[in-house]
Amino acid sequence: MLNLDWRPPVLETPRLIIRPIEPADAEPLFLFCSNPKMTRFTLWNTHQSMNDSRSYVNDYPFSRYFNQEPEPLAIVLKEDPTRALIGTIGCFWTSKNDGVMEIGYNLAEPYWGRGLIVEAARRLIDHVFQTYPVERIQARVFVGNDASARAALKMGMSFEGIGRSVLAHRSGRVSIEYYSMLRTEWKGGEPLDSPPVIT
Repeated sequence: MLNLDWRPPVLETPRLIIRPIEPADAEPLFLFCSNPKMTRFTLWNTHQSMNDSRSYVNDYPFSRYFNQEPEPLAIVLKEDPTRALIGTIGCFWTSKNDGVMEIGYNLAEPYWGRGLIVEAARRLIDHVFQTYPVERIQARVFVGNDASARAALKMGMSFEGIGRSVLAHRSGRVSIEYYSMLRTEWKGGEPLDSPPVIT
């Protein structure tokens, strides 16, 4: 039976709260999604107006939550009393039959270089391996996005290789670095003999 009201749980780390996206997130989302330096390495385009951000928070989460996927989630600082999001993170199925999920993440420029994405990702990876019948979590990183590549390694992923000119992107083509973590490599807990099935 489908649960149309399903929402991802709230996760916590020492510095962060990782929670479902809310309509009120549109304004802080626009503040960093309108920054071309942040969107240089994203699959989606720089937000040109608040309408872009409103459409995102109102439409995109529903499609993922409908499938009970923890994507997208807001990253907020515990020390911020406003609880405004400063980035997003999430895991979504790329092949449910094969037990493969992909993690994606982004962060507002003022918060770069503080290890926040790695902290959030490690918590989300633990949650995914504990909750979903997933055998592999992967990340795709644009060649040249060195900060994201470092983050993938620091969260415990292994570098697998480069797909050359694998993606048509805006006015050209880009190469993609592939990273992954297998359930048997997961350090957050003992591998599960019989992972729970999400229906």
